[in-house]
Amino acid sequence: MNRFTFGERAPLENVNFETKTRLPPINGLKECRQGIVPGMVNVWYEYLPAAYDGKTALPLIVQVHGGGHDGRRWADFTLWHVLAERLGLIVIYPNSPDYGSWHCDDRDVEYLYQLIGIVCEKYNVDRTRIYMQGMSNGDMMTLAFTMQHPEVLAAAGYSTGPSAEIYVGDERPTAALPAIQMRGEYDIIFRLLDEDPLDAYETRYRMNDFNREIWIEKNGLDSLPDLTFRGKDNFMRFRGKNADLINWEVVGCGHREPADMAQVYWDCLYSGCRRVDGKLVYSPCEDALEPDQDIAVIALGSRKVYLNGRMEEMTPIETGVVRSFDPGPGNYTKTAGAHEMLETPALCAPVEFFRAAFGAEVRYLDAGDRAEVCFPDGNRAIFHSNSLLVEYNGKFRSMRKPCTLLCGTFYVPVGEFCGDFLGKFVSEASDLMLISGHSAILGRYTARVLRKLLGGYVRAVK
Repeated sequence: MNRFTFGERAPLENVNFETKTRLPPINGLKECRQGIVPGMVNVWYEYLPAAYDGKTALPLIVQVHGGGHDGRRWADFTLWHVLAERLGLIVIYPNSPDYGSWHCDDRDVEYLYQLIGIVCEKYNVDRTRIYMQGMSNGDMMTLAFTMQHPEVLAAAGYSTGPSAEIYVGDERPTAALPAIQMRGEYDIIFRLLDEDPLDAYETRYRMNDFNREIWIEKNGLDSLPDLTFRGKDNFMRFRGKNADLINWEVVGCGHREPADMAQVYWDCLYSGCRRVDGKLVYSPCEDALEPDQDIAVIALGSRKVYLNGRMEEMTPIETGVVRSFDPGPGNYTKTAGAHEMLETPALCAPVEFFRAAFGAEVRYLDAGDRAEVCFPDGNRAIFHSNSLLVEYNGKFRSMRKPCTLLCGTFYVPVGEFCGDFLGKFVSEASDLMLISGHSAILGRYTARVLRKLLGGYVRAVK
């Protein structure tokens, strides 16, 4: 048995995570060659489920590879062949006409358009259920195709690497199309990190905004999304009069596809979308992404609380906004960077937050030096200004940060109270705070979208 003395470092286990993203092996992939683009022999790969007999029409998935890849290699990065066997799908992986990259021009669009027609003639394809998706450069190619030929597809998926506005210009979609856009939280412009870390995020995030916003008019999208949080996965569903758009941010993910992407795309969108005689027809998806009913989001500098599907003001006092209180010098004990609880900043909200978020009754006592909160479930808290003490159900308990009375507003470290006393999950990103009744991690890009709705400001990239 190995023993270590105090202060001795335990050995680190070095594991290359890049080698730990294995997907099930793909068997039965068929290579096809045919002249489609004039003067070229084009190559693509087809996967048919073993049960295919030509009698039953099957949905078609068109999987568009990213830059530096080709259809064959990209097939090893997806689960579509596994889902094809389980669900009865046909999947094709086209090579780009030029070596390893899509130009996303009219020639490439026409190539994919013709290829879909060839496959539909070759096999018994359910033409009401054709779906396309692409990653990175393939995301850009999918956007180029879907803007020109949305009528061919029942839905489309995009992952990482969105198109810059300079490449799209004035072109916009010609018709509505249900869409899901996966975005990695750390899929940023890394060359800008040393110059300006904020721009490293903002440049990419503005591209994310643009790729969503170009569908607003044709899809008839609402500005207020429904939110569904599943741990690291942030889903924002923008409901549309003509078609919905789902933004899926994966916290901590960079420029890559999640291993379960095909499953998510199928369950959350494709499974419920058809295009019949040119018209979009919807049925319940296998995963409806029901909006969370136990979340509240606040933003630094804002008086509003986002509760799924609506906004509430916490207080009528204009200066009663969410604030970040930083500890001043002169604390009794210094712990030299050990993050002692009184030496670190805290995001604090007006005590009226509890009324807006949980329907609690709030009263100011003793000229505002104390605040009483009675929750609907019967729990009762009395907060004391300039103190860590809180009387919770008649017992004194200590918080990590004090409450503060400023300019008529009683501020409470609501995140710490909700986590420590109410058992909530609390997450912060870009000076927004998410308080949830279940496991939920707020992503930077989701926070950015919500900030436009909540108002307020962000201090810096953290």
